[in-house]
Formats: sequence, C-alpha cells, structure tokens
Amino acid sequence: MEKLWCLFVRNKILIYLQYFFTREFFSVIIDKWQIIMIIERKQTMQKYDVIVVGAGNGGLSAATYLATEGKKVLVLEKHNLPGGCATSFVRGNYEFEATLHELCQFGTGEGEGKRGAVRQVVEDKYHLDVEWMSANESFAAVSTGEGGFNVAMPAGVQNFIDEMEKAVPGSRESMTTVMELGRMLVDGVEWLFERHNEPTPPQKVEMLLKYYDLMCLVPQPCDAMLRKIGVPDKARNIFESYWTYVACDSTEMSFAPYVFMTYVYLTQLPWFAKNRSHEISLAYDAKIRELGGDIWYNTEVTKIDIKDGSVKGVEIKGGQYIACDWVISNLMPHVVFDRLVDAKEVPEYDRKKMNAQRLAQAAFTVYLGLDASAEEIGLKNYDTFMRYNPDNHEQWKSSNSIDTHKDITVTNICAANPDAAGEGRAFLQFSKFYDGDAFENVTEEEYFQLKDKIARECVERYEEVTGCKLQGHIEEIVVASPMTWARYLGTPKGDVYGYYPRLWDGMFPRVQCGHKEDYTIHGLRFVGGHGTQMDGYSQAYLSGAEQARYMLLDMKKEGK
Repeated sequence: MEKLWCLFVRNKILIYLQYFFTREFFSVIIDKWQIIMIIERKQTMQKYDVIVVGAGNGGLSAATYLATEGKKVLVLEKHNLPGGCATSFVRGNYEFEATLHELCQFGTGEGEGKRGAVRQVVEDKYHLDVEWMSANESFAAVSTGEGGFNVAMPAGVQNFIDEMEKAVPGSRESMTTVMELGRMLVDGVEWLFERHNEPTPPQKVEMLLKYYDLMCLVPQPCDAMLRKIGVPDKARNIFESYWTYVACDSTEMSFAPYVFMTYVYLTQLPWFAKNRSHEISLAYDAKIRELGGDIWYNTEVTKIDIKDGSVKGVEIKGGQYIACDWVISNLMPHVVFDRLVDAKEVPEYDRKKMNAQRLAQAAFTVYLGLDASAEEIGLKNYDTFMRYNPDNHEQWKSSNSIDTHKDITVTNICAANPDAAGEGRAFLQFSKFYDGDAFENVTEEEYFQLKDKIARECVERYEEVTGCKLQGHIEEIVVASPMTWARYLGTPKGDVYGYYPRLWDGMFPRVQCGHKEDYTIHGLRFVGGHGTQMDGYSQAYLSGAEQARYMLLDMKKEGK
C-alpha cells in the first residue's frame, strides 16, 4: 500500500506541475525524476534473498513462508493482480468467483475432524486475515444413464455411510472398511506432515509398524482397490464422483490420495473464502508486504538466468536484470524450461520427466448471474456432479472430445453462502474438464458459436435434470474456454490442474522426491497446483510452504 500511495502522490504532483510550468521545464523535471526512479530500482535489484516468479497460490504461499522466516522476498507477477486462478471478476451487479470450489484439509479441530494441515499453514503460521466459511455437505451426484443415481451425500463419515446404504442397499460393510482405511491414511499423512515428509531412519521403522497399510495402498489404483474391498458397482461409481477434482481417471489414480481427500472432506468439511478467493490473494499480498517483502505487478519474467546448473538471477520484460541466487517458480516446469531457460541449461533428468508426464485437464467454465435468489429458482446443493454414464472410466474416456463430453460439474455458492450474490440474486457455475486438446481443430470462425453452443447445452442440461428454470433469470453470463485459461494462466492448452497424477507421478511419489531427487538446478524450486501435492488451492498452499522450507534448508547449508 505504501508504494501504491507514493505512486499516487507522485502522479498528482506531476499533474499539478503541468499547470504551473512550461512544457520544456516540465520535461526536464520528468527526466530527472525518471532517472532517480531508475537508480532507486536498480539499487533495490540487489537486495533480495529470494525471487518468486508468479503470484499464484503456490508462489504467494512460498513468499509468505520465507518472509515469516526473515528473508527479503520479491514476487514478480505479469498480471496487475495477485492470485492466478484465485481471483474474482465483476460483470454488472455480480462479482463472480473464478475458480475456487472447495478448500481441503481446512478443519478447525472441532467435531470429528482434526485441525487441517492447510489451516495450520495459512492461519496458524501466516495469520492471514480472511473470513472463512464451510459447506456442511459432501457432494451431490446425478447420473441419468442406465444404472444411474441421484444422490446428495452428507458430511460426516457415519452420515455418508448411512446415505450410501440407502442409495445402495448392502454397501454398508464395504464402505465402512473404506472409511476405516481413510482414517488410517489421514493419520499417516498427518504423521508425515508433522515430520515434514522426511522421517529419520528410526522414524521410518515406526512408520512401517504404525502405518504399514498406507505404504501398501499407495501403489493400488483407486478403482481396483474398491473392487477388491467389495464395494458394489453403484456405490463405487458414487464414491468416485470426486475424480473430476483430481483430474485423473480412477483406474489410474492411487487409492491413497483419493480416499484421503474424501475422508478429509467428510470430517473437516469443504471450506471457502466468504468474499471470493480474491480475498485470500489480497490477504497474502498484505501479509508479504507487512513482513517486508515486495510485489511487482505488471512485471513479466522473460528469463530465469541459469549458468552451469545454478540460478544467477532473472530478467524482466524491458531487459532489466535482477541478480539473485534463489528463485521459486509458480510457473510449471513445462513453461519454465520451454520459454524461460536456455535449452542447454535444461537438465537431462527434467527433459525425461517432462516427456514422461502428461498434462492434466483443460477447463471450460460458464458463469451465470441470476436475477432471483437460489431459493426462488430452486437451486440446491453446493457441488453437483452431473453425468450421463455412471461409470467413471467411461466418463473420463468421453472427456477428450467436444462431441462426446457432455458431463458438467455445477457449483452453487449460494447454497453455502446465501448472501454471496446479494439480495434477490444468485450465482451458478458450470465446469467441464477436457482431456487432451479437444479444441485443437476449432477454427476462429467456429470459436464463438461453439462457446455459445456448449454454454447453452450446460444450461439446458441442468434445467432438464433439476426442473429449475434458468433461462428466464440469466442477467449476466460469462464463458471461459480452454483458450481463455491458456491466455490468462499461460499454461499449455488451458491446463488448470498441472500434471495427470498417475500411480508413478501422484502425490506420494512427488512428495518423496520433492526435496532432493527433483531438485536438479541449484537455487530453483517449483511450487503450485502442478507441484508435489497435486492440484488444487490447498495443495498449492502446502507445496509453497514445503518448497520454501526446503529452500531455507538449502540456504542454511551454505551459510546464507
């Protein structure tokens, strides 16, 4: 705020000078002022301990962590606002939430859930000033195909099991087993978190004795494990509904992180910021500055300077160079190594890894501002997975084509926060996630008509399934395609989920490699939804804290 105020005062002074002095005199004043500003900025370029490239969720978290530990941090962001995906935008009377559906691992420690790891980071360590709210439900799932269902699953482990038994008689025993494994997984992950995911050799023995099943479950595919446990097909399809939020087919994703995530949502509830995710981003901005850090907006990094395997600094648009030996990137490795690093400096390990990894899903989002309340229209449930085929593997296979992908995820913020849109109004958001490059062959002439077509399909599908009439209430509509997201985020093909979390490249393997094995360039670490903790807000915040801590250890070893 101090820098913004100084800029405001400076501009006002310059405006007043125009009235009192000749153009020639004024030009001299400006030239001298600009020289002073350039000298001042060049001086500041030498004083940062760490540079963070990108003010997305992971970058903001890493910068805050480092600043709390006394490091002088500079965050460079090409946009004019912080947050990346964590933002909002205004159209007419509506301030739309851009992306945040649910924060995971955010429990308060009250009730049956524990105090979540993410809350421990953003609240206990960072002390962010944010007003949080929770949705007291799990999810709704609808499938209109053969063998389909229409269920609203509640929060709470026992409530969930009871509701599943109503929907699928005979599922109680197997679902109880799944939930017991979920409890064990949560205990094991929290045990590792308390030890920063790096237990000592004696602690590893303790881990094997206490959490042997955790290690056994990590390499097991979710779908196959549920079948082994004996979960009935219909119950399995309902239980796997969350797969959309992890961007991975349940036949390829590890059982451990999926059940861990579901169990945490059931016991700690889904959480969100009352005033949109932009509130979180602004809180990070304020905290970083309060702790002595700097954030430069409208500042695009064009090069991360690496020589002989070590970071030397960064170059920003316009050619200015900032020397610094330590850089944290919120940009995904594919973007950094393709656009910002000299090809000869890209480690062979990273080349092979990027060739082996697969980009996750691209988003298509429809935002509706409705001129009546959720109650008046009949909108129910916070998150609804609305599909045709009940089989999750078939849903995934259909997501690689515009013609075949007809499933939608519906977020109704007003179900948890009735006042979110204002009196007598409501929000509704439709999301579709495409595998591969479904829009690759769309021509410029077809593009806008196609966006309208998909948006209309979403609205009509929701009306057909729920009986709610939306079209007469739409006051504002905004459509974001994969191209929109690619332009805004700078990710390939509009990827919003980082990398496809297969068994070999899921949360547990990434976490175990995140400190040493994947640290291939001295002074450069990666954070964000593409990082060690997989995709999502919560995981980005945790990865930021994790990699910042690793960087502090690196610096300590070198006496810095």
